[in-house]
Amino acid sequence: MGDYWNKLRVVALIAALAIAPAGILWGFLTESFLRYWLVLGLPFVGLGALLVWYLIFGRAEFGRRVRVFGGIVAFFAVAAIAFQLLLRYDGSTSGASLPRFVWRWQEPDQGNLPALAKEETDAAPRPIEAGAVEGVVDSPELYGPERNAVWPPETVIADLDWNAHPPEELWRRPIGQGWSGFSVVGRRALTMEQRGDEELVTCYDLLTGEILWTHHDEARYYNAAGPGKEMAGDGPRAVPTVHGDRVFTYGATGVLNCLSLETGEAIWQRDVFDEIGKSLPEWGKSTSPLVIEPEGLVVVSGPERSAPTLLAYLAETGEPVWQYDGNGASYSSPRILELGGRRQLVSVNSGDVTSHDPATGEELWLKKWEGKYPKVAQPVKVGPDRVLVTASYGAGSYLLEVKPSENGAWSVAEIWKSTRLKTKFSTAVVREGYAYGLDEGRLACVDLADGSRVWKEGKYGFGQNLLVGDRLLIQAEDGYLAVVEATPEGFQEVARHEALDSMTWNPPTLAGRYLLVRNDREAICFKLAPKAQP
Repeated sequence: MGDYWNKLRVVALIAALAIAPAGILWGFLTESFLRYWLVLGLPFVGLGALLVWYLIFGRAEFGRRVRVFGGIVAFFAVAAIAFQLLLRYDGSTSGASLPRFVWRWQEPDQGNLPALAKEETDAAPRPIEAGAVEGVVDSPELYGPERNAVWPPETVIADLDWNAHPPEELWRRPIGQGWSGFSVVGRRALTMEQRGDEELVTCYDLLTGEILWTHHDEARYYNAAGPGKEMAGDGPRAVPTVHGDRVFTYGATGVLNCLSLETGEAIWQRDVFDEIGKSLPEWGKSTSPLVIEPEGLVVVSGPERSAPTLLAYLAETGEPVWQYDGNGASYSSPRILELGGRRQLVSVNSGDVTSHDPATGEELWLKKWEGKYPKVAQPVKVGPDRVLVTASYGAGSYLLEVKPSENGAWSVAEIWKSTRLKTKFSTAVVREGYAYGLDEGRLACVDLADGSRVWKEGKYGFGQNLLVGDRLLIQAEDGYLAVVEATPEGFQEVARHEALDSMTWNPPTLAGRYLLVRNDREAICFKLAPKAQP
């Protein structure tokens, strides 16, 4: 019996000692999105296991073991109470969701709000000269003219050789809270921001940074306290869409606006969630409105866990046209793609990917894509009949092939599923048979033939990426900018430039030779050197 007890004691000790390192190693080997939480929590689990081992298998007399065990537990209980009394949760340190704590008596961080003059946002609209601006290529919606974060080589007029020609900073200014980006048309640069209890659509002069006009809504999105809640931050998160002489915006609380591009005057408004009587998604609405022509519609998404998943309104008047019930929306924005020879609206939803007739909302095809965690990335077209969808939180990424049959029905085939391209807040881009994206904070290159990873290097955090010609323009989560060669031959960062200096989840905007970046505190406009002519 003694030998058996000694063997059991050794096995239990090895198990207790192995819990933390084995769990952490598993997290990093499998690239689990929980791996940083495992680093944070498993050492305490391991310590608890060792205490239990000591209580059961320790060689001291049992009474002494109980006193030691009780004393250590009491110490940690007092430490936990003191921690609760002295510190408060203050959001996330990064997109990894690790918590940040501050002293309870420390004032909440309001970013640059004290520096923002209310008289500036209340001023009457300022006129600017009409007509084209030298060096500006309009970027009227999320991720550029094609809504895909890609600028083909023939459209690029800016030089990304920043070592020889570094970006010129035109202006830098404080800005309200939120994770919206800019859309640019001519000299007008539009974004959304939170200032106090007002959600603003703001139009800036691209060349000077002066406010041209603002539109105010009494609305404020904020999270309830607790890990995983405040990490989302306050304020709007969608990029305005400019179509003709109108601006369409979708606020974090579901207010859909149609505004005059020239003055910001409201043409029509729908409070979508108030009208449908549903609760907001956990992290607010982030859909950038999709304007589709010639149907003359504007499409947004609905609640996260119930119908309607998509809603379409007349762009001219705001009247409802169609709704698609589905099973709930995601944090992605829909796109118009031509697949299998047919133009269709493709949407990444909470638990599936769907395609629709743009005019009627009729479902053409559906691919189940389970996972209770949010999906943010837009669908990416790959060739004439394939679409790439990517996500984090263990959902996996898919390359889908969709084809119509003779009877009009559509088939959806899964070419591959991979966990090698786990985009969280950003969207992957495709070039010459390879996909590039920020995979859990590191830049990765994936072969589209089979979903295998070619390389993964460069720790940029949970930022954003654009494909500009044959190079990737990276907005790092820490705020700096980087240029990386988009090639399967290997990771090569060719330039880096300091820009913002705090957590940045907002998508950057390239408008010809003008590069706009922002976060929840500050906005900057850079002018890039002209691309050398061959």
